[in-house]
Amino acid sequence: METKHLSYFKVENFKRFDSLEVNDIGQFNLIVGDNNVGKTTLLEALLFDDENYDQFLHNTWQVLEEYKKINISDAEIMNYLDFYLKNKNQSINYTYEYLNENKVNNFSVKKRNKSSLTSSEIDNLNGFLKVHKGDKYLIEFSLNNDEPILKFISYAVDGNYTPYPPFVGYNNLYNDELIKMFSRLIISSQKKEELILTLKYFIPDLISIETNPVLIPGQNVIAVREAENDLIPLSEFGDGFIKFFRYLLELEFCEAGRLMIDEIDTGIHYSRMKEFLKKVLQSAKNKNVQIFATTHSKECIQYYTEALQELGFENEGRIIKLADTKVGIKAYTYNFEQFENSLYAYSEIR
Repeated sequence: METKHLSYFKVENFKRFDSLEVNDIGQFNLIVGDNNVGKTTLLEALLFDDENYDQFLHNTWQVLEEYKKINISDAEIMNYLDFYLKNKNQSINYTYEYLNENKVNNFSVKKRNKSSLTSSEIDNLNGFLKVHKGDKYLIEFSLNNDEPILKFISYAVDGNYTPYPPFVGYNNLYNDELIKMFSRLIISSQKKEELILTLKYFIPDLISIETNPVLIPGQNVIAVREAENDLIPLSEFGDGFIKFFRYLLELEFCEAGRLMIDEIDTGIHYSRMKEFLKKVLQSAKNKNVQIFATTHSKECIQYYTEALQELGFENEGRIIKLADTKVGIKAYTYNFEQFENSLYAYSEIR
């Protein structure tokens, strides 16, 4: 299956980034840096999709509306691209290369007002103008030298996209979306068995996981059954188990793509962190998923290093440090040998 793993990435005019360039990207990338330096912003920038513009619209909308709880549903009065633009009069520009593909790609996104459309653009949109007659704003996409494409920003777009953006917020654990993801996954008995086998790391006596509409009256919930115990709602388990459960589902739906995880280690006790990271990295390897994850924790860097080494994934591991310099925010990439040595000078790599 064709992958969308990045080896090089540059974004311009995105939130607080004038221009941020990341070189030598690996399959597993741990993003570190001071508070408010832009670690989560980098994850959001990586949500771009150069081939499926509807997916881009869905990804960016979902992160704002669902994860950041910003009400942006009224396309008549708001162009939500404004939340991502540093300079609102310029476009967001992406330059990137995919792994094992000797080609530099250029992708740009800019906002448009319906009143600025040319007569030829109106002719091309035609029927869409009637469907989205209440929308005031559009977004223009340009990929390499292809003809620009205009899309209405309305979330109610009849497009082809995956409903789950590849982004896990640090507080994005148990919700309706998780139940939908799980319900889709367990259609396959094989995938369900694989999931249960992996989850036994946290619950050794685990027998099954299922959806149940009566355990909590009026709600359809994910429920866990252990040996000789009744069903227990997943929400009754600790954050560490729920987070692990969510990561496994997300990796399943991101196969051959990339997954962005904010504060990957939050809620995980240090005594379990290395094995937790090993399980996540191994699952990502099995599903051929490229991971970008943030952390504030020295322990996470240490256990990430040990996990890579014990799995034999040293060549695929990177640490990306963001730093606020006199000329703006810069990214510094460390390969395994470099960041292993730098652990003894923690302040330098963090």
